[in-house]
Amino acid sequence: MGAVLIALLLPFAGAILLNLFSAPRSARAGWVASLFAGASFLAVASAALGGIEQPPTLYLPWAPALDLSLSLLADGLSLLFALVISAVGVVVFTFAAAYLEPHEQRRRFFCYLLLFMGAMLGVVFSSNLLALFVFWELTSISSFLLIGFWHHKERSRYGALKALVITATGGLAMLLGFIMIGLVCGTFEIPELLGRGDLLAASPWALPAVLLVIAGAITKSAQFPFHLWLPTAMEAPTPVSAYLHAATMVKAGLYLVARLGPIMSPLPLWTPLLTVIGIATMVWCSYLALRQSDLKGLLAFSTVSQLGLIMSMLAAARPEAAAAGLFHLLNHAAFKGALFLLVGVIEHEAHTRDVCELGPLRKQMPKTHLLLALGALSMAGMPPLGGFISKEMFLEQALHLGPLLAMLSVAGAVLTAAYCFALAFGVGRGRKTEGASATATSGAEAPHDPHFSLLWGPGLLITVALLFGLFPQSLAGALVAGAVEAAVPGSSLHLHLSLWHGFSPTLAASAVALGSGYILYSRWWQTRTPDNPLLVTDRIYDFKLEKLESWSKAVTVSYMSGLVWRYNTIILCVGVAAISAVFLCFPVPQLQAWPARSPLVFEVAVALTAIAAVIGTCIAKTRLAAILSLGASGYTLALMFALLGAPDLALTQIMVETISVALFLAVFVFLPSWRPPETRPLRPGHLALSITAGCGACYLVALARGHRTATSIAEFFIENSAKLAGWHNIVNVILVDFRGLDTLGEISVLGIAALACYAAIKMAPQRS
Repeated sequence: MGAVLIALLLPFAGAILLNLFSAPRSARAGWVASLFAGASFLAVASAALGGIEQPPTLYLPWAPALDLSLSLLADGLSLLFALVISAVGVVVFTFAAAYLEPHEQRRRFFCYLLLFMGAMLGVVFSSNLLALFVFWELTSISSFLLIGFWHHKERSRYGALKALVITATGGLAMLLGFIMIGLVCGTFEIPELLGRGDLLAASPWALPAVLLVIAGAITKSAQFPFHLWLPTAMEAPTPVSAYLHAATMVKAGLYLVARLGPIMSPLPLWTPLLTVIGIATMVWCSYLALRQSDLKGLLAFSTVSQLGLIMSMLAAARPEAAAAGLFHLLNHAAFKGALFLLVGVIEHEAHTRDVCELGPLRKQMPKTHLLLALGALSMAGMPPLGGFISKEMFLEQALHLGPLLAMLSVAGAVLTAAYCFALAFGVGRGRKTEGASATATSGAEAPHDPHFSLLWGPGLLITVALLFGLFPQSLAGALVAGAVEAAVPGSSLHLHLSLWHGFSPTLAASAVALGSGYILYSRWWQTRTPDNPLLVTDRIYDFKLEKLESWSKAVTVSYMSGLVWRYNTIILCVGVAAISAVFLCFPVPQLQAWPARSPLVFEVAVALTAIAAVIGTCIAKTRLAAILSLGASGYTLALMFALLGAPDLALTQIMVETISVALFLAVFVFLPSWRPPETRPLRPGHLALSITAGCGACYLVALARGHRTATSIAEFFIENSAKLAGWHNIVNVILVDFRGLDTLGEISVLGIAALACYAAIKMAPQRS
């Protein structure tokens, strides 16, 4: 577990050190960040090669008195995802070091990228649902910074905001679901939840928890109908697209489904809803990918489509389906990461991503096109690449989903093959349209293959995709089997990955999908001009966001009027409404008597004086009289504190009242004209609200005092002031030792108030 902890901490440490010791545009920033990413990968790899420790959970004390700890889980599922995150991370970091231009803010970019890498590792290693949520939201924040890295571009800002709004909203819904699960099961620790699924199943909170957790998973993984944020996020630099939106961040939702599958799959809606969403996403986004003219847009929708495929497999929480989904996840990380990097290379050399403007790449950039074609064919499921095996496994499981879902799965495979052939062959042949520029780089050098530093990373990933097809069992068999064992506890799956399984209905379905996909590509894609259609979901998002901003402004203007009485009214109404709601939902406890002495005559006199001063403040005919009456009520309260044996409170009250009165007197010149009480209408509603709030506060104090279940804390201070602090002046010990930070805050507030008084007094003569 030590290696896992090191792997988790290294990216955060690298981000801090890089920010402290690197120049903003330093070329070394990328290589230093790559070293931290490589060290993190080696730590994860050593943990994976060392086998799963028993127990696989590490508990780090956080607040032992509250039974809280930071816990890490390193089983087969966590290690598989961590290997994908760290391995692809090393490739992306080194690619970005050579890809970014010298004028870019490289230090900032790599700090964000390291922060994101650490957050993703935190998601997959967290054993506690609340800790998982913290890292989950950290991925949203860091991805927002990375997508909007080119913040001078309006489209980058738009894509970053859309991604943050959708994923963060889903994350908050997921948090509510986590809280329901934790409260029902009595724990937030994932290993302990596995044995308490029956408690959740018997709870009325089961269905809301399922829907809320699904909302978090499908928003993060851009599933239908929340797929709209991923294409617009492609305005980010290419390394960001390759890392966040092909290999890591969008797979966080898949990890969540796989991790919570054993707990949630027995509950209603979990498996059927996620399966339907996954298949629908696969088919619809495959069609949208086929319509794209922008290469990044095509890859974006193909990513969403492939994620839908994996989601439908992991939703069932069955060993065979989980194995298909997890092996395809490995293949997808390899070929899709390579494809995004290669599109970045094409844009870097040809200065365009539009397929209508690109020339025949197989002649202009033969090495780049070869790698691009191999990656696309792996995604299509062409043997002997790894995508063929995982697609076969998917089709085998899809054929058992029922006739309708099986047909949709095959249709999705057909559309997938079509856009993959368009990517592999169409771009290679070129499809310049009439009226399009001869090249996107008119007057510039013709596109050509880049330096090796930009091709070795995609080449390595394509090689991995090929090796996954030639030697699947040796390279991925044990890794996938360990992940399946963690995702489906108690399963007895004998996994054997092989390129050839003999003639079967699955092979026939795969052949039909490839053949139909090629026909669709040659007869439809080549005869029409691709476009970038504006999705209905995009229109709905833009409309709702605009309305949300206008409604928020209207609501804010309605109460931010500058009138203090209106602010106080809102505050008191909210307090009264909240307390009333609690009393309506739960039985109202009865008041209980508590030991108290009878008040003395002069104490009653002081209380009546304070009440009279408050009334005098309300009916005063001049501002001076109102301020003096208000000060009198405060000073009488200080006297009451002194009579009741609280000299420290009395002194504090005297200081506050003195400063307050001076401040009120100093700001006379800034106040609007005075309206005497007889010219102001009586507001019965305000009077009733004030009385209700005051009586309610008294009732709550009496209720709390009458239902005290523990001895007064005063006994603790009496016993420990000399023992722990070495002083017999208990009041001073409380202020300086036991409540030192609180006292510092009070002193700061008083200092700020004093500065405000001084500023008001100095400004008054100038205003006069």
